Amino acid sequence: MNYKLLTPLIALLFATYNTVADDTNLAPNPSFERAEAKCFVADDWKNRGGISVERITTGGRTGKACVRFSDDSAKQGQMLECRRIPARPGGNYTASAWLRTSDACRPGVYLNFYDLNGRRIEHRYERTAGSPEDWQHVVVQQTAPETAWEVAVAIYSYSGDVGVFEADDAELTVSGGDEPGAPGLTRAEPGDKPVYDIGQRRELFVDDFLIDSTSGGIERRLNHPDPREVVLKLDQPWEGQTSAYFASVRDGERVLMYYRGQVAPGSDGQVCCVAESRDGIQFKRVTAGLFEYEGSKENNIIWKGVGAHNFTPFLDNNPDAAPDERFKALGYSHHGKGLGVFASPDGIHWRELLDHPAITNGAFDSQNLAFWDPVRECYVDFHRKGRNGVRDIMTCTSKDFRTWTEPVFLEYADKRLEHLYTNGIQQYSRAPHLYIGFPARFVPGRTKVIGREPPGISDAILMSSRDGLNFQRWSNAFIRPSTEPEVWTDRNNYPAWGLIETGPEELSIYWTEHYRHPGMRLRRGVIRKDGFVSLQSAGKIGEALTRPLRITGDSLEVNYATDATGWIRFELCKTDGTPIKDFTLYDSEALFGNELQHTVKWRDGSLARFSEQPIRLRVRMENADLYSLRFVK
Repeated sequence: MNYKLLTPLIALLFATYNTVADDTNLAPNPSFERAEAKCFVADDWKNRGGISVERITTGGRTGKACVRFSDDSAKQGQMLECRRIPARPGGNYTASAWLRTSDACRPGVYLNFYDLNGRRIEHRYERTAGSPEDWQHVVVQQTAPETAWEVAVAIYSYSGDVGVFEADDAELTVSGGDEPGAPGLTRAEPGDKPVYDIGQRRELFVDDFLIDSTSGGIERRLNHPDPREVVLKLDQPWEGQTSAYFASVRDGERVLMYYRGQVAPGSDGQVCCVAESRDGIQFKRVTAGLFEYEGSKENNIIWKGVGAHNFTPFLDNNPDAAPDERFKALGYSHHGKGLGVFASPDGIHWRELLDHPAITNGAFDSQNLAFWDPVRECYVDFHRKGRNGVRDIMTCTSKDFRTWTEPVFLEYADKRLEHLYTNGIQQYSRAPHLYIGFPARFVPGRTKVIGREPPGISDAILMSSRDGLNFQRWSNAFIRPSTEPEVWTDRNNYPAWGLIETGPEELSIYWTEHYRHPGMRLRRGVIRKDGFVSLQSAGKIGEALTRPLRITGDSLEVNYATDATGWIRFELCKTDGTPIKDFTLYDSEALFGNELQHTVKWRDGSLARFSEQPIRLRVRMENADLYSLRFVK
């Protein structure tokens, strides 16, 4: 067979391409000498068209093998593309292959660039002008776009051409550009935060503790509960328009909702009531049969008198708690100024444990609460006292719920003065090393309804702590008043203490509406599990780098959501921020979707080998939210 040498191809040169190319050939199996799985296209090269391509072992340009395209279709073409490799954004690429044919077809070479969603975002090609007499070198050059994630060289048989041709000795080289896996974004740089032993704890982003640095369009975003139905109308004569200080308690299959009502003027006329639910949505009053109202005990009153003003029960999870003290509560003591301690076997029948107040340093004229902390192995109290002219929060601890340490004020990362009327602080059950609080923020001198007395409006904020003493607060409201005028008056939008799981994906929080108005009620809102705050990027790629972490486990589990166009990738790094081989952003799957629990996959699989050394985690995302993460076995 005689081959006629045709006019050589002239490669397209770019003005930006002014450096010498790296001699390293990035194309896998470029001469097709290696045949795995009985077919080379299953490994290093893939067919992306319709016509036949075969590997032959005679007639290769430099070795024995080459590939032969047999294009017998006037309508179909074929692209044989090498396995895509990480692209260097801004890098100057050269792709080439050697082609020969005796037919009239005009094969060519493509240089393809893809984004991380696998979409081809840019390409360049050159093709032969006719039948070469011998092997012809076809060269293509192009600068990688800033959003390039992968790059590949391909050999192409054009639709409309008919003929047979061979290809061999493909090549892909690059000079310059950013590191692979870094499309259009400067990496977040490590700081000097010390190593944090994360173990297998779930970490949220309610504070900035975990994050060392960020770059691009990423930020911590406060999310808000979605308002749902009214779950309780305070329409009984012993409840009224000033019902307050709600507390939700999960006890097995039932949810108990405690709250203050009033049967007569003054503190002695106040009562503590309870309603029950099986789903946290539909509540019914419990007929306690304990206290008379207008000659009948057919009511849900479980405590009466001065202690009922701010009676706040909890289920005691202390493994050493006595059976007749499964439930405990704080409330005004009947034996002097201060907080008394109360106990119950069933949450209905209560008694005061001491003949004197247990906590005396404080104002106490609000919802005062306590709970058992299994991490610190003690009871923790949070109650109110004034400081610097505003209502503020104190805390103290106890080993036996009877003897308490001297209370101290909470400290805040910011120094703004705000009235925090209730505190709503609790351990987050899915991450018990974290305290989260939903304090009712009171603005006493402001009014929205003209002529309304007394003045004052309220919303609820989010705050969090890792030690129960030092808190980070969000300035913007977690619970914002609705459009109804009745919730823009004093002491509305006060959250009930406690979070209740009401579905596999959601937590419910409750708050008051129409205080001092007819039709006072308790509304439910839902928020995604772990969803109080998220790492978010919107419309722009963003990146976050954690502080050094000491982990336990062999996989990373995340709670995330993306838009249809969104994505998240993860990278393990050394403490100096250098990516770890096989665990780079490029080696990570590109997550998209909406999952509360997803195991991140890298090419190398298990993370068990990193349990003995500090690492950092780099997160890169676009149009996505990351709510929590943890390392698990």
